[in-house]
Parts: sequence; structure tokens; C-alpha cells
Amino acid sequence: MNINFENIEKKCSDVTATKEYTKLVNKLKKSKKIFLIGNGGLHFVANHMATDLTRLVHDKVVYSFESVGFITSNANDHGFKNMFVRWLETTSNASIENPDECLVIGLSCSGNSSNVIKALHWAKEQNIETFLLSGQNSQVLGDGVDELSFGCEYFHTVEVMCMMLLYDLIHMVGSHCPSITEEKKRMADSSLRKV
Repeated sequence: MNINFENIEKKCSDVTATKEYTKLVNKLKKSKKIFLIGNGGLHFVANHMATDLTRLVHDKVVYSFESVGFITSNANDHGFKNMFVRWLETTSNASIENPDECLVIGLSCSGNSSNVIKALHWAKEQNIETFLLSGQNSQVLGDGVDELSFGCEYFHTVEVMCMMLLYDLIHMVGSHCPSITEEKKRMADSSLRKV
């Protein structure tokens, strides 16, 4: 390969052996509603994570920020820095009865994404659990929000590591990722697949 993934399998293995990863697993186990936020490529990683976590972990609902209209109108009206706070205010007000059963996970390659950091602190003020997955240690996070930093040099390594950790988290909370063969067998007799 011509691209450097920074020995990604070892990086993932090392990260999953940390006390911070154990904290994330425990927060995820406890949470019923999870909100994922990230910018750029990590925005799409968050969408993918939300889909698979909701589909494969049956006692959780995972939300990601998917509406381009909401993103652009709220960034225009309230500023880019407040975009995720506005989304969390709107989404969480409609769906949170027990803040202690919720978790906001921020994804940031630099660890310093201002809109992600602001949203994590807003969630903390609402008594919602928070966690930051970052490519490098945040210089602006401050106290009160747990962080798991990967120590990466490249954006693509951070994005792929987030995906790899997602699938590990699915197993860590007691679910599993089916194989393609397993899914084909399961769906073979599905009434939804019959014409």
C-alpha cells in the first residue's frame, strides 16, 4: 500500500487496553440514547456508527446529525460554533426523559473542534454523559469530559480507527457483528425479501 495507516491494528489494540476505553465501554453499556457528532469525514463516520450501533445493539438508539438543511440553517442562524449545541437542544429536548441514560460522543481528529467541544460541555451542563474520541490530545477540552486520544498523525487513520473501535464496542456491550454468510442465511427466509 502507498498510504500510511500508522500501524493501525496495533494502535487500536493499544487503545482498547486503556482505562479511558474501559470508561467509554461502561458509559455505552449504561446509555440508552447516544448522540454522535463530528465534522468532515468524521461526520460520515458518526452516521455510519449510528446506523450500525442502532441496528446491532438492540437496547440502544443512536442519533447522528444527518439533515443538511438543519446543519446549514442553524450554522447560518446561530453560527458554526453552535451548530451541534442547537441540534442537541432540539433532538434531546424531544427525546430525553432521563439524561443519566444518555451519552454524547464527540469525534475530532485534532481534538480541538470548537463546535464539538462546545456541544460536549453543553451536554455536561445538562447532566448528560460525554466522551471525546480524538486523533490527538485536545488542547482546549478542559475538565469534565473524558477523552480517548489515539496519538495519530493522519486524518484517515483517525477515521478508520473510529470505525474499527465502533465494531469492537458493539462486541464489548454484548452484541455481535454478523458475517455476510450469517446474514444471507438469516435473510433467506425473510418475507421482506420475497417478491
